[in-house]
Amino acid sequence: MKKTNYISRTVYHVLMVLPLLALTLLTACSEDETTFPDYEKDWFQLEDSSDPAQHAAYEFFKQYGIPIFFNDTIGTQQRVDVFGNEYTFYKTLTLNAAIGGGQSSYGDAFYNTFTYADRSVIPDAIQYLRTQLMPTIPTFLHIHSILLVEAINGSSDDVYVGLNTLVITKASLLASYQADQTKKLRAVVLRSFIGKKLTGDINYEEGLKRFYSVSRAIYEAHDVYNYSTWYFNANNMPGCPFDPYDWSVQAKDKMLWAGFLDAAPPYFNSSPTEQADVNMFTEAYFTYTDEEFQTMYGAYPRVMEKWSIIKPMLDDVMKQ
Repeated sequence: MKKTNYISRTVYHVLMVLPLLALTLLTACSEDETTFPDYEKDWFQLEDSSDPAQHAAYEFFKQYGIPIFFNDTIGTQQRVDVFGNEYTFYKTLTLNAAIGGGQSSYGDAFYNTFTYADRSVIPDAIQYLRTQLMPTIPTFLHIHSILLVEAINGSSDDVYVGLNTLVITKASLLASYQADQTKKLRAVVLRSFIGKKLTGDINYEEGLKRFYSVSRAIYEAHDVYNYSTWYFNANNMPGCPFDPYDWSVQAKDKMLWAGFLDAAPPYFNSSPTEQADVNMFTEAYFTYTDEEFQTMYGAYPRVMEKWSIIKPMLDDVMKQ
């Protein structure tokens, strides 16, 4: 009986303390919010500036609602940690968890260092994006932000899609781009988003299985999309009319014979991943007309079969 009373008193005391603890926590949170109201700053909201580069970015932001940055660190803020120590918080763009993969190489590479553009070239580069590129981009495509740089270190990629930014390189050259270069850049940007959109939508799952199966059918012992176990050689390419050991002028023909538009960069004798394969055909979709594609690849039955499967799916995506 005494033990029961002891337990009851303990439970009673705990119940009395809990509301006080909750009130203390709420008060602490309230004090933090009052002391540091700027912690929830919208880092993607641009303000006008007398700086020509920043002013050009602001004008672009007003027109398209897309902030442009020239450095992946987009702001700093003085904060205080839980021990009362002041520190500088650096807000950076999130480049991992890529949506579109390493874009010019079609794969899923990840880059996080850049050669930043000289600020003097930024206004003209933004003017090019504003007047030449953006009017060709579908309005349903969500671009959270743009990081405009000179180069992605360690890569020749023109475009890279991160979690909350689209990286566009060659800032100093953009203003001089001709129509064919703009068409290529547009194709790469669209492929970077649409390729992932296609593979991430369950509605296209069955169609993509048929698309992949065309190349998978050439050799069932190993998955042709696994470049660690399958690559272009005589044993893996039964029936190939080209010499599998000739890696000179016929290398491209071997890829096309297998139904691939390219190999897995930078390995000229390795097949692409599934995503890279989709990306290549998606870029071709935004680069060539149906007639042009037929002229270029009509001699390769597997390429044309995959084109007949993926093109209607891409048509459907672009209608959304």
